[in-house]
Amino acid sequence: MSAEGRDKTLAPAEWADERHALAFRIALVASGGFTLGHLLGWDFPFLPALIAVQLLAAGASLDLKRALGFVVLMALGCGVSLFISLAFADKPGSLVFIVGLLIFLEFLALARGQAAATIFLITSSFVPLMAVSSLELAYALVHDLVVGSIVALLLIFLVKALIPARAAPQQQGGAKPAEEHAPVVVALANTGVLMSLFVYFMGTGTPTSIIVIMVTAITILQQSAAASKGAALGLVIGNVAGGVAATVAYLLVSLLPSPAFLFLVVLLFGLAFGAKVAAGGARAPIYIVGAATFLVVLGLGLSPLPQDSGTLFLSRISTVIAASLYTIGVASVLRWLLVERPLRSIKLPT
Repeated sequence: MSAEGRDKTLAPAEWADERHALAFRIALVASGGFTLGHLLGWDFPFLPALIAVQLLAAGASLDLKRALGFVVLMALGCGVSLFISLAFADKPGSLVFIVGLLIFLEFLALARGQAAATIFLITSSFVPLMAVSSLELAYALVHDLVVGSIVALLLIFLVKALIPARAAPQQQGGAKPAEEHAPVVVALANTGVLMSLFVYFMGTGTPTSIIVIMVTAITILQQSAAASKGAALGLVIGNVAGGVAATVAYLLVSLLPSPAFLFLVVLLFGLAFGAKVAAGGARAPIYIVGAATFLVVLGLGLSPLPQDSGTLFLSRISTVIAASLYTIGVASVLRWLLVERPLRSIKLPT
């Protein structure tokens, strides 16, 4: 529950208790999902934790029906993306056009407040790129996304039973994006950013670099805070903080490689990020981005995936920073060209 979703009937002390409870829920699903994915030997062990943290941070209200719908949508998105990848594997131009069209429609749906489009945005972006790199890894990604969604939802139900909420969230994901007055052009700008990365990675890149940069880009593009310069700088700082936290966590786990210690380490950092997310306000998106970066970078460091030069955490952090700057910079330029400049050119009648 973000600050904007606070139940006005709660006393200040009760509201503080609820913030603390949400922080603990976020930390528990992060540590539980991450440790379970690692124990199962998944190629992408961070996915259950990442999905669960994103859902809790967005204040998603879940019941059995909505949870089932979430899993069905994830499976459907993965299936469609995998089919497109196989059908157009030898036609890169057609693949880029179809994926670009899907991503535009998904960003358009997000700009109009349809949060379910996030699921299809993830599958449309990751699965085809992974299929181009390795069909075997694409199947592994689909498995980890679908099963990881089930694990994430089970963890959310479990922590909510252990730490029940005093009040239900009143809204989803904080304030509405400032660009919602022009959803089509905002979707075009976001699509331009993401598809430029998609095209680049079709000819180069490894699974680890693809995941790090694409997750960074998607997470930033979903945050309304990218609209202002100060908030954009905050998102970059959030990515850096997440990368540094992942480095420290990796060093600690390397000293004592045990599942129990891994759980405790992720729990500790999950509390640090979760407390800031639960506090809400304008800075909440920064810590959501930081938490996502932390889970992805640490997860890939512990993943059985073939590692490249990005194995060094310092190198991986620099990759995250570069992806952040590129995403925010290009998105800002495209939004200015497509949104702000046309509006300024319109002269109102006197």
